[in-house]
Amino acid sequence: MAIVIKPKRSNTSTAIPSTTDLELGEIAVNIPDKTIYVRDSSGNIQTLANYSVADPTLVFPTGDYGNFESSGTDAFGSTVSISFDCLDTPNGTVATTDLGSIT
Repeated sequence: MAIVIKPKRSNTSTAIPSTTDLELGEIAVNIPDKTIYVRDSSGNIQTLANYSVADPTLVFPTGDYGNFESSGTDAFGSTVSISFDCLDTPNGTVATTDLGSIT
């Protein structure tokens, strides 16, 4: 027998659950807005996911963030080092793909 888990859900656009609607860690889904909410350990309702093609809150970092270099000693006493150049213009091509909508 299959187990079916159904989170609390709303079919009303812009509806957001309140703290009386959700227990700690419980999730809720707003179907028209394609948004997932959860009540955190501080008792606040947090947005976990919000699918929107034109989401203005998405900010992609730009600029040169320098280099990351680190070294240390592993469990066998060997020195291990790593470096990574955080380029402002990455090698290759950056592309975007619209994955469609959640139905």
